[in-house]
Amino acid sequence: MPVTEVKATEWSTTADFLRAYLGELGGKNDGFHNSMMFEADPYLIEFDGEPVGFCSVTEGWNGGKMLTSFYITPENRSYSAEILDAIISELDITGALAASNDCHFIAVSFEKMKKLGTTFELQAYNCIFIKPKRPAEYGEDKVSEVPPEEYDTMSRLTEGQWDGCFGDPDYSFYAIRDNGETMGYGAIGRLPFEDGTAEIGIFTLPEYRLRGVGRSMVIHLAKIAADKGFSPVAGCWYKSDACIHTLASSGFILDNRIFYVKFVK
Repeated sequence: MPVTEVKATEWSTTADFLRAYLGELGGKNDGFHNSMMFEADPYLIEFDGEPVGFCSVTEGWNGGKMLTSFYITPENRSYSAEILDAIISELDITGALAASNDCHFIAVSFEKMKKLGTTFELQAYNCIFIKPKRPAEYGEDKVSEVPPEEYDTMSRLTEGQWDGCFGDPDYSFYAIRDNGETMGYGAIGRLPFEDGTAEIGIFTLPEYRLRGVGRSMVIHLAKIAADKGFSPVAGCWYKSDACIHTLASSGFILDNRIFYVKFVK
């Protein structure tokens, strides 16, 4: 009888599987989805003695461990449910963080959930850029790149939103200013292993909110990213109505959902 084995590994050893996996995702995962995957521990999956894919595992939100990715080569997917069962048992998996564009992972997770009689929760949205509904309230001349000497100020004013990213060559930072007043900040970040996409993030200072500042920033940063050859993506928590409204009016659509699928009641 075929046996499933999961072996701790390094991301570099999963390169071929990872390339195929990200191709299936279609460049729609944002920074949250990406970090949950790549900050987790990678495992190589072997079935009947042959490597057939990989998964990533981190601490669960309700005890135990959580799967944040699960890839099996298409020719071996008739065994996916069996392989998932073995991984859940061996690694004490209590839940899975799966996105709707990850058809294979979400399908086997929901199938397992159905058998267990458990539930799922919506966590976040992944958004892709199409076209703004109306022009930006503030012109692109109001947006400028933030110099390194301003990073400390930016960190303080944005409540440390990008701490850990300053100095990273995959990130560039921007401010939106009017009449010498800084109204907000934003960033464009390249995602690990994703050559064609870049994530847009913004922070509007409290006293300038509800004035179109954030919307203008999103529109201009999406254009900057596109001009550099990247497909802009963005994400937000599913309960953040203000963020959802800003992204939707700035040209992003809620194309993808991230779910937390429970394997325990």
